[in-house]
Amino acid sequence: MILRNIFLLVLILIVSSCHSEKAAHLKTVLEQKGRVVFNIMLGKNGPNEQKLKCLINSDFKCARQAITEEERAFDKIISEINALETGGIKYGNELKLATSNYYKAVKEFEIFDRLIIDQQQISQNKTNTEKIRDAAIRQQGQLSRDKLEMRKIINKKEQVLAEVQKQFNLLNHLH
Repeated sequence: MILRNIFLLVLILIVSSCHSEKAAHLKTVLEQKGRVVFNIMLGKNGPNEQKLKCLINSDFKCARQAITEEERAFDKIISEINALETGGIKYGNELKLATSNYYKAVKEFEIFDRLIIDQQQISQNKTNTEKIRDAAIRQQGQLSRDKLEMRKIINKKEQVLAEVQKQFNLLNHLH
């Protein structure tokens, strides 16, 4: 009887400590997507770096092209995340949704630079009147404030994602 209870206890511990292979795979795939996003935003010769180089040289067309490349890369990642199978994975859909929403917000933040670049180009165009250039500079200030608000939204989505990841890891016995 005691041996049977010990065996049952060991079996329960083993089963409860096992993690889902599907959940572990989902976590790995999402971590890989995070590294891709990191490279888009901070990687050497990535679209964001290209955008900054273009802006330093006041090449606004080049900067817009870099933003378009960045947008396509984000769209691809978001699409791949949305296509992930989460059937049978505890809290898998929630993790997928939170991750997708976070990257959508980051994408919107990054492509918002198009509006700022347009105003920057107007403000630097010497053929425009001083009144037009001043208005463009004021608009840049407003866009910068808008971008700060977008940053707050990203921070909230990042907090939600962190909580969902924590719950996902807990429910699926992942660390």
